Amino acid sequence: MGKKSRRPNRNKPKEIPAVASHSPPPPPPPVASPQEEIATDDFDALDSNQWGLLIDTLARRSFSEDWAGVLELESKAIAMATIIGHAVPEVAGMIYYNLATAHEEMGREGDIEKASVYYKKTVEMAKKAGDNDMVTESVLRLSECYVKLGRAQEAMDLHKSLCEELGTDRIRKDPKAILMFAKILKDNDECPRALEILEEYLEAIESSWGKREQCRAYGIISILYTRKNDYAKSIVYLERQLPIAKETKDVESEGDALIELGRNYGCIGDYGNAMEYLEQSLALDFERGADGRGTYCAMGDVLVAQEGREKEAILMFLKCVGLLEDNNTPSDFLGRVFEKLGNACTKIKAWDDAIAYLEKGLSIAESIEDEGLGFELKAAVQKQLGNTYIEKFDAEESLVGPERNVELIRKAVFCSQEVYTYYKSKGKLNVDILLDLAQEYYFLGYSEKAHTVLKGYLDATVKMGPSYCQACHQTCAKDAIMKKCSVCKVARYCSEAHNLQAWKEGRLCHKVMCPFLKRWRRTTEAIKQGKETAYSLDELLNDFFERVLAFKPK
Repeated sequence: MGKKSRRPNRNKPKEIPAVASHSPPPPPPPVASPQEEIATDDFDALDSNQWGLLIDTLARRSFSEDWAGVLELESKAIAMATIIGHAVPEVAGMIYYNLATAHEEMGREGDIEKASVYYKKTVEMAKKAGDNDMVTESVLRLSECYVKLGRAQEAMDLHKSLCEELGTDRIRKDPKAILMFAKILKDNDECPRALEILEEYLEAIESSWGKREQCRAYGIISILYTRKNDYAKSIVYLERQLPIAKETKDVESEGDALIELGRNYGCIGDYGNAMEYLEQSLALDFERGADGRGTYCAMGDVLVAQEGREKEAILMFLKCVGLLEDNNTPSDFLGRVFEKLGNACTKIKAWDDAIAYLEKGLSIAESIEDEGLGFELKAAVQKQLGNTYIEKFDAEESLVGPERNVELIRKAVFCSQEVYTYYKSKGKLNVDILLDLAQEYYFLGYSEKAHTVLKGYLDATVKMGPSYCQACHQTCAKDAIMKKCSVCKVARYCSEAHNLQAWKEGRLCHKVMCPFLKRWRRTTEAIKQGKETAYSLDELLNDFFERVLAFKPK
């Protein structure tokens, strides 16, 4: 059912003036009594004297959310709106708006497309009538339809046209318009544009907007900075959002702010503040009757990032799993938690537990109906599963010759190839997966393939540019302040916490890779200057496989 609050109070019957200047004005339209409505079989006989009755009936049915009843009047209402559109555009606009809302709320096949057509007509009528409030309202509703129809770019372009036609000064005073378009941009991965819009209106947000709108704006801005991996900036806006959420008793926003503060402080390595905010979040969850699943998961993330606290993290993740499984509805969230459990168990070398959890995550990924969401989860779980197979294989390095557990590596190769294929289909590249494949091919004895893929990893690392973080494997904003390793001068990190994490986490941590990357950088520079040959690079790659990955019986 639709929410009445979404519709402006524009359904009051109006007197209809003359249709054209040369026609005598019709008599005032009759006003329907509470029981009186126009009869369906009167459609063909409807004349100008009954226009008011039609409008009143349309308004009453719309207000009571009788959408089927509204659509019974559709053909006659369109005919009337067409006739009076040039003379009484505000009334024609109201008719189109009610029809659009009815189609949107019915939600049948083709209804959203029809709704978008009628909202577009509403915009046209509102502009003729000079009703800027209705222009903004109908543009917002039209943009929502475009998003539902997969036409996000058209929705985003509406903000620009709205600013140009009504002026940015007026739009600056309309939080609904700004927040709507920022949300559309954010949800469609147009984060820089969304941030640009919100920062453009930041002065107005802070000086003239209401508290609730401020709270929403700060929340969106913080999410956008988090996506840029600029956790410090995100924290600034979250700490502005939190007191406003408390003041306005917006419990949902307060909970969101607390949990995001916990996550972001964890990302910059301030684990004390992170856990303090998450404990507040958990207390708020219990206070409002929530089960705390999201907070338990966030606590697990913060704990697993700290060396020696993996078992505590596993307990938090298991609490989250228990709450999710009680609902008996597998979701991508549950699949993600199993992935996190797999990672935590791998860190403490609980290989069998890690594999069992990851296989559960994989099963959930394959059951998700949303193909895009399912493939994304599957790639993430397989990435961790492949890593777990390699780690388990390496832990058994005392097994030499035919006793090596080659089956583990074959499974790892399968996982890595699946992940590589997934990212390639998306036009992206997860650099780390190339390093995984290189060592897997080496372990299977495919030296030539291993060398080729390792070269690909090194080249891709350079191509990812100076904004690529070697720890979280994300490309940060171009203006992000990255920390470069002072020894190899190749690896970069988006935060001090990620720098420390990459130094010692995993078998091929940066502590192991740093000397190799330093030699690779120097060799590459020497080749460019003609001081070395390509043969020197091959020797370097051979040395990597023989020294770093070679098996040494214990």
